[in-house]
Amino acid sequence: MATPGMSWQQHYYGGSAAGAAKFAPSPTAAQLAGHSMDYSQDMHMKMSKKIAQLTKVIYALNTKNDEHESAIQALKDAHEEEIQQILAETREKILQYKSKVTEELDLKRKIQVLEASLEDHIKMKQQALTEFEAYKHRVEDMQLCAEAQHVQRIVTMSREVEEIRRKFEERLRSFGQLQVQFEKDKRLAFEDLQTAHRQEIQELLKSQQDHNSSVNKGQEKAEELHRLEVETLNKTLEELRLEQKKLIEDYEGKLNKAQSFYERELDTLKRSQLFTAESLQASKEKEADLRKEFQGQEAILRKTIGKLKTELQMVQDEAGSLLDKCQKLEMALATAESNVQVLQKQLDEAKEGEMALLSKHKEVESELAAARERLQQQASDLVLKASHIGMLQATQMTQEVTIKDLESEKSRANERLSQLEEERAFLQSRTQSLDEEQKQHILELEKKVSETKRTQQEYYEMELKNLQNRLEEEVTQLNEAHSKTLEELAWKHHMAIEAVHSNAIRDKKKLQMELEEQHKKEKLNLEEDKNHLQQELENLKKVLEDKLNTANQEIGRLQDLVRKGEQGLGSAEGLIASLQDSQERLQNELDLTKGRLKETKDALLNVEGELEQERQQHEETLATMKEEEKLRVDKMAHELEIKWTENLRQECSKLREELRLQHEEDKKSAMSQLLQLKEREKNAARDSWQKKVEDLLNQISLLKQNLEIQLSQSQTSLQQLQAQFTQERQRLTQELEELEEQHQQRHKSLKEAHVLAFQTMEEEKEKEQRSKEHMCRITDLQEELRHREHHISDLDKEVQHLHENISALTKELEFKGKEILRIRSESNQQIRLHEQDLNKRLEKELDVMTQKKKNDKSPTNRFVSVPNLSALESGGVGNGHPNRLDPIPNSPVHDIEFNSSKPLPQPVPPKEPKTFLSPPQSEASPVASPDPQRQEWFARYFTF
Repeated sequence: MATPGMSWQQHYYGGSAAGAAKFAPSPTAAQLAGHSMDYSQDMHMKMSKKIAQLTKVIYALNTKNDEHESAIQALKDAHEEEIQQILAETREKILQYKSKVTEELDLKRKIQVLEASLEDHIKMKQQALTEFEAYKHRVEDMQLCAEAQHVQRIVTMSREVEEIRRKFEERLRSFGQLQVQFEKDKRLAFEDLQTAHRQEIQELLKSQQDHNSSVNKGQEKAEELHRLEVETLNKTLEELRLEQKKLIEDYEGKLNKAQSFYERELDTLKRSQLFTAESLQASKEKEADLRKEFQGQEAILRKTIGKLKTELQMVQDEAGSLLDKCQKLEMALATAESNVQVLQKQLDEAKEGEMALLSKHKEVESELAAARERLQQQASDLVLKASHIGMLQATQMTQEVTIKDLESEKSRANERLSQLEEERAFLQSRTQSLDEEQKQHILELEKKVSETKRTQQEYYEMELKNLQNRLEEEVTQLNEAHSKTLEELAWKHHMAIEAVHSNAIRDKKKLQMELEEQHKKEKLNLEEDKNHLQQELENLKKVLEDKLNTANQEIGRLQDLVRKGEQGLGSAEGLIASLQDSQERLQNELDLTKGRLKETKDALLNVEGELEQERQQHEETLATMKEEEKLRVDKMAHELEIKWTENLRQECSKLREELRLQHEEDKKSAMSQLLQLKEREKNAARDSWQKKVEDLLNQISLLKQNLEIQLSQSQTSLQQLQAQFTQERQRLTQELEELEEQHQQRHKSLKEAHVLAFQTMEEEKEKEQRSKEHMCRITDLQEELRHREHHISDLDKEVQHLHENISALTKELEFKGKEILRIRSESNQQIRLHEQDLNKRLEKELDVMTQKKKNDKSPTNRFVSVPNLSALESGGVGNGHPNRLDPIPNSPVHDIEFNSSKPLPQPVPPKEPKTFLSPPQSEASPVASPDPQRQEWFARYFTF
């Protein structure tokens, strides 16, 4: 390293050697000194020149020492700054990792809260499913009981019909026997009367023959008796006729009363029928009103959907504008980065250390970007989980609505079965009434009427059997159709379950792939961080080794200089001691730097250990998350299989709207969170969300298609059942009308009184039965109305519950967003506070270090004063002579008025150790600017 002082050093060292040779105590010089004690003028000039050269050398050495100390101090400052930067970066990294750990803990807590809510939701679902299963078992038990009761009723009715038939035959037999006995009694009485009459006639003839005289008297008496008997007989006949007339009149009056009573009852029955028809119409009107209300609600919901769509478009437009702004900012950043790169190149040419700092800054920025990406990925995972929860809730709602639809269909089927049973009971009661009427006809009519009634009874029995057979066939047909529909629905539900299971497996695979990619990215980032840190350590080692080598070289050079000075001068031992002290200080400082490097290495190793621990923890958390997600997916698949197997019907129009609303709300929440969290990766997030939305829309379209198909099938089946029921009702009504016409035609041939009586009896019974049936129907209709009102209230409650759940979810999402913002603000505040604390600590440490350095550095006299020079002249130059030689009066040195009594400039106090002989160093230029007083003194001293 060439310095400006090499020429004068060479001159000095050459001159010193020559001077040593000249001033060596040779014998000739001793002789001369012994002979004459006076100096010559040449000798005085040489001595003054040597003294001037020595002062120059001392000044040059002092300036060189000052420069060396300034360079060492600059190296120390740079090294301390680098160490402090490294410590600050490590602290920032530690704080970042701690913040990441806290964020992960918060996320784990949130995930645990969500899992608890999911478990509660699953428990509620299981309770609802258990209740539905219990209700299903009850309904099945009720159906089985009803079928058993129906079979028992049929058996009991058949037994009763057989018993009635037997009783009727027994009564017919008893009636025939009574008729035979009555005829026998009549004949016997007639024969007895004839015998008695003959005996009386014989007695009269005998009396006439025996008593000729008393013939006339006897004849008169007989005539009188005969007349009396005839009169009595006539009276009895008239009484009998009157009684017969009275009986006929009473019978006719009773018949008229019964006819009027039955006519009134018929009017009341007709009115009740009209009332039931009106009630049915009112119920239909209520149903129409309810449908209108539901249609109005549907229109309102559609309007809300349109509004939400417009809001979505607005949000998308805002997102586009924000993206444009981001692109502009990115362009500006790109230009700024290009400018920064140019400046960095210029700075790299000037300073290589700043490039390392910039690389570290870039690495920190990449770490921050990676952390932000991780946060965004975690937020997207949370959004995905929230959307998954919304989908699960939508499926739950659809299943609940299908359950309710199935319950309503079961109630309708039960009502239809009850109506059929009522009609069958009506027919059976009709047949029983006809049987009773036939019994009355047989009891009151003669043998011909009994024979006709027997034929009618047989005819009616055949008709009853036919009707029963038809009813049984229709019931079997209905059961077969119902079983077929159930099988079809079960098959469809099985297919839907398989589709859902496949979708769940696909989602599971996607989640696994995403988690694996995230894990790989995190591993790569951590490895890159490790490599960067290792490179930085290696660079620091190289820089410090280079600095140590340069310092050692300078120390060796200085030692060489000192050795050469020792050879030439014995008075440079103080300088050597000072140089040795500086060397020891440098070595101590180097040891301190080595210790600090070791500490930094240990800190880096600790950081690496913490990073490895965090990696292990992250891997464990990922494994646990994967296992939990697998368990959740398995649970969800199992639950979906159970629910889809239990549910026999699918969703209605309300479910479509609710799914759309929930889907749009999920979209809104996802978009809002993405706008808040994903500012840099909006394009990628939008693409992913669009793909997910398309998948969801495809799923919704498939569900809609399945729903429409099932609704069309259910509507067709309902229409077919309604048509069958209407046909059966029409056929039954036609058959009943035909039977009534036949019955009327057959009974017209009979007596009008009997016909009227039988008709009145039939009408009374029919009225009673109809009144009972109407009462039953009225009660059933009232129960149906109550059930429907209860069902509507349940639906309203469920809708309110759904709205509450939706509002709760939105509040939770908003709260999560606020928490994320709060966490960001807190982290930023903590970072700022930490930076402020670090700056304060650094300032304090710098102050302390500067004070220590100022206290440690002792003032060293780097300038040789004039009295010392006189001492050198007396002691060193004279080589032990006690008396100093007088100067030559004609020497030019003594011509200059040098005030030896004037005091020299004293050394500067220890607060400014660098300003002894070396001029003060300015910040702009390192060139020395000496004091004017010193310059004047040196000008006076070194002018020869």
